[in-house]
Amino acid sequence: MKNMQLGLILGALLLPAAAFAQRPHLVQPENLSKYWLVSGTGDPMAPSYGKNLTAPTCVAVSYLIDRTGATSHVKVEKMEPDGDLRGVATSIVSNLHYSSAQQNIGKDPVYTYVVLPFNAPNVAKGPSATAERQRILDQCKLDDFKAPEGL
Repeated sequence: MKNMQLGLILGALLLPAAAFAQRPHLVQPENLSKYWLVSGTGDPMAPSYGKNLTAPTCVAVSYLIDRTGATSHVKVEKMEPDGDLRGVATSIVSNLHYSSAQQNIGKDPVYTYVVLPFNAPNVAKGPSATAERQRILDQCKLDDFKAPEGL
C-alpha cells in the first residue's frame, strides 16, 4: 500500500515536468518567422583554403530552436557540390540566436532547416542572376524533411 501511495505522489510531482517538456514543432523554413526571428548571428569560422570554397554552393542545415532561442542538433542534410563549406554552414547555424515571434507566446521549440547559399550571384545584378541564385538554392530543398526519431 505504501509503495502505491509513493508511486501516486511521485507521479503527481513528475506530471507537470512531463507536460512542460514539449516535442518541437516541425516547421518549414518559409513558416519559421511565425515562431522565431533571428536576433543574433555570432561569428562563423571560415577556412582559408579547401575544396570548392569558391564554387557556387548550397548547404541545407537542420536544427532545433529551443525555448531560449538557442540552436542545437545542428546537422548538414544536403550540400551541392560537396566541399569544405560544410563546416562554415554548421558554424553559422550553431551561432544563430532567436527571439520568439509575437505569435509564439509560449516560446514553443521548433525543428527546422535553412538553405545557405555560398558564392551565389547577387540578385541586384538582375533577373538572370536571381534565376541562377534560385537554381543553386533549389538543389538543397528538402522535400521530405522530417524530425529525427527521439527529438
